[in-house]
Amino acid sequence: MARPNFLNTARKKGVFHKWRITLLALLGLIFSFGVHLLSAASIVLAIETPTLSSQPMSNASMSGIQTPESIEQLMQKGKTLYQSGQFASAAQSFQQAAQVYQSQNDLLNQALAFNFLSLTEQKLGHWNQASVAITTSLNLLNSSKLSSNNAKHILALVLNTQGNLQLALGQAENALQAWQKAAKTYTEIGDTAGNIGSLINQTTALQSLGLYRRTMKIFEQVEKNLLSMPNSVLKAAGLRSFGNSLLASGEIEKSQQMLEQSLTVAQQLRSPQEESATLLSLGNAAFAKGKRNFIKESTKEDNFLPSRCGQAIAQTEDANYFKKASDYYQEIANKSSLPITAVQAQLNRLSVLQFLGQQPTSEELESIQSALSNWPPSRAAVYAKINFVQSLVCLEKAHQQTTKEIINSLILNPEDIVKLLNTAVQQAKDLKDQRAESYSLGYLGQFYELRKQLSKAQQYTESALNLAQLINAPDIAYQWEWQLGRLLLVQGDSETAVAAYTTAVETLQTLRGDLVALNPDIQFDFRDEVEPVYRQLVGLLLQPDRTANDKAVTKQVSQKNLKQARNAIEALQLAELDNFFRDTCITIQPTQIDKLVDTANPGTAVFYSIILTDRIEIIVKLPHSQELRHYTTYKPKVEIENILEALRQKLEQRYTFRDREELSQEVYNWIIKPAIADLEQSHIKNLVFVMDGSLRNIPMAALYDGKQYLIEKYSVAVSPGLQLLAPKQKQRRFEALVAGLTESRLGFSSLPNVATELQQIESIVPSKQLINQAFTDTNIKQLVSSVSFPVIHLATHGKFSSEVDDTYILTWNDKIKIKQLREILQTREQVVGRSNRVPSSIELLVLSACETATGDKRAALGLAGVAVRSGARSTLASLWQVDDKSTSVLMSEFYRQLTQDVNLSKAEALRRAQEFVLKDKGHPFYWAPYVLVGNWL
Repeated sequence: MARPNFLNTARKKGVFHKWRITLLALLGLIFSFGVHLLSAASIVLAIETPTLSSQPMSNASMSGIQTPESIEQLMQKGKTLYQSGQFASAAQSFQQAAQVYQSQNDLLNQALAFNFLSLTEQKLGHWNQASVAITTSLNLLNSSKLSSNNAKHILALVLNTQGNLQLALGQAENALQAWQKAAKTYTEIGDTAGNIGSLINQTTALQSLGLYRRTMKIFEQVEKNLLSMPNSVLKAAGLRSFGNSLLASGEIEKSQQMLEQSLTVAQQLRSPQEESATLLSLGNAAFAKGKRNFIKESTKEDNFLPSRCGQAIAQTEDANYFKKASDYYQEIANKSSLPITAVQAQLNRLSVLQFLGQQPTSEELESIQSALSNWPPSRAAVYAKINFVQSLVCLEKAHQQTTKEIINSLILNPEDIVKLLNTAVQQAKDLKDQRAESYSLGYLGQFYELRKQLSKAQQYTESALNLAQLINAPDIAYQWEWQLGRLLLVQGDSETAVAAYTTAVETLQTLRGDLVALNPDIQFDFRDEVEPVYRQLVGLLLQPDRTANDKAVTKQVSQKNLKQARNAIEALQLAELDNFFRDTCITIQPTQIDKLVDTANPGTAVFYSIILTDRIEIIVKLPHSQELRHYTTYKPKVEIENILEALRQKLEQRYTFRDREELSQEVYNWIIKPAIADLEQSHIKNLVFVMDGSLRNIPMAALYDGKQYLIEKYSVAVSPGLQLLAPKQKQRRFEALVAGLTESRLGFSSLPNVATELQQIESIVPSKQLINQAFTDTNIKQLVSSVSFPVIHLATHGKFSSEVDDTYILTWNDKIKIKQLREILQTREQVVGRSNRVPSSIELLVLSACETATGDKRAALGLAGVAVRSGARSTLASLWQVDDKSTSVLMSEFYRQLTQDVNLSKAEALRRAQEFVLKDKGHPFYWAPYVLVGNWL
């Protein structure tokens, strides 16, 4: 078979650098039409967001502008086409209108037409055309020098559109400024609704910039303004838009509160349209909450394309969320007067039913098919067909795995599915919507992949890829690069398959913080649609030969492949953190681990792990060696996960012995034992681990070789990736800010020995103490901004979770969430520009009474998130709660070791402190949970 065209095209790294889009730019934005627009909401996780309109540009409000009826009709035609998803035709109408207005020297309406043209070009992904249109609009307004309210109103609309474009291009600061100007303009003309909309827009930019506290302040202001408004359709839509914006930022519970209030207003107004729209959002919020909890607790295999389907779950609290979502969608389908909204709800419900282990009736499927047939051509209609095909595929899969009879020939009739996708392709072509066309072609290729018709699958996949590259859409392109890699691999072309996978990973890396915004038009799950790309590439690069089961083996893999595999592991670690924060989390200038390893004294080795479907792979970097070591242990992923979970449970139980040691030794045999000879030959004293998946939940210090624990021989640290903040020159004396709670607060138990812990630290390290009532985020922020504290020690309850909004530190009166913690602790960086006396980052952050969330398989991701976002070079934290007396002893010894010898590394100081406690209390429960993350020196 011919070599794929995409491999013959020279693609420089960062080819898509100019393309950036943020999920928050798609959810809750205030578009400049005087209507509530429906996005491609038939796709569940594109969370339906009928956007809050600014003051409608009605004939009355435009009475000061005289326009011929034909031109007004042309503008209205463009708006109608836009609202129905026919963007290419809409752009043509707006372009024509702008030309007519130009001939009449009507600058104000010409500016308005170019504003709408920019919005339309943005929907098509035509960023250059959109930029030209919005710049032209602003220039026209500046040249007109009109000061009427109508002119200011149009200016505000244009500024909102400009902000939308700037955020889509990754210019969050510029977008924020544009939306601030829009809000100011709306305030000047007394447009409350427009002001609220611009404020909601500002939160999207602030969140993109990581300014959590300012975001929350604006949310509070928006909530106050909305609730003070009298009941109206505008208020219902505003509350809904606000709720959708909160949902996009991860504030699910708060989102549900706003949506419930929107529903109440809509019901009191007896507005079926508003009620249905809000019910759709409530269904999406319940679905998001159920899926979030499901992902936390799930250990399922990577459910990657082409068979990404929901998994039926047990009757738990999570199932209740899915059931509630299903009920919302069913209510819409039963009573909505809008056919499009009804079919959107029906399609969403199909996805929810997969998690409930239920199947739709044949009547429901026939109803959806009929509605799709009658849906006028539009982008939303194309995406709805794709969504429906995905659900049909999952139903067929469920049919093959169960004895339940499904009475519907559509599910088992591939010809009908192909016909549906071909219709989607043709509609996209007719609409001149290349983005929708690429999706349609790609999913047609995917369906043929499922049917094992590889030639057709490759043909359609390459066509989809060519279109995605043509329109500069990396979020689509990576999917078809990945799909092409799978197809080539099945056909035995491993070399070209690796090239395709490599290109997919490179494309993903150009997206960085936008990973959570991938495919806003289709169902998206990071674990299903991003992780497998990296894992499958690593599997291909390492390609072990199958030998005896459960045996660690050494296999000759080229150094080029080993280095590329290690880079892919690092890229996955970074992508996970970006997905955790919903933005690009690494904004500092890091230092390569390899440089520290080669210069560190004593010798340091770095272990990289990745868990694949049938094995665990270990790559080891030794000092002063360009040659990476590689070890493989064959074992099914499900067994690996079960062993790791059992070990974690035994480590947290104080009275477990033999079984705990056996489990710990087995994990030791996977990771450490194959490398012992290399470690001894290189005189290694310190081990750094870049751990994957559930391995993050295991403290490596507790690994057991049959005679002693790892910590008795090596100091241990954990790194979230290949890059770290470089250590600064060591200080003989340093100041610490120590804070904590001894009393019970906000439902958390008291920590009576915290007072002793803080006092002992103060006796060793010059410190400023905040305890109980004095321990507030405000006091910490004030101190950090005014005094140099290389060490910040917080002895308080805290939780690490795989969800950013469930990761927090407890203070006297509140929970400091991770985003807020970052702003509090990084105030010192803002001070640097004004005073050189304040260091640019914290040397050590200690969280001595925290724990990972129970039942959350990826909870340790929250610890990595804290380590990265705090800006600290090193973070010392606990994976589970230990009695605070043992904590006090260990922390005192840690600081004593650290201050007695200026040349002692933090990792070695921790090792000595842990060994000190181990001699008194041998069980790992007391000393093992303390993990040093980041720079170990």
